[in-house]
Amino acid sequence: MTSPDPITLPEQPHDPEMFAPLTTDENKILGAHLTSGWYKQSAVYPVLSEPWQETDGLLSDLHAAWTAAFEARTSATKEAELPEPEPEAGA
Repeated sequence: MTSPDPITLPEQPHDPEMFAPLTTDENKILGAHLTSGWYKQSAVYPVLSEPWQETDGLLSDLHAAWTAAFEARTSATKEAELPEPEPEAGA
């Protein structure tokens, strides 16, 4: 019999900076590996169990690190593409 009450586990620590040194390819590989394990865990553990939530937390942190790196690259690219200001006449 299942309970209608949601399972409440302690808050999982979040540290996207842990994944900041990864390259885009490394991030994709690790993300695929963790996602595969996450799906396998769902076959063994009930959803929202502690192992499932831990993997979910890691996937969230990994995605946050990728998003931050992507935004930083996009910002750097936009800044590099900005035209130089033209010198004022008579200066």
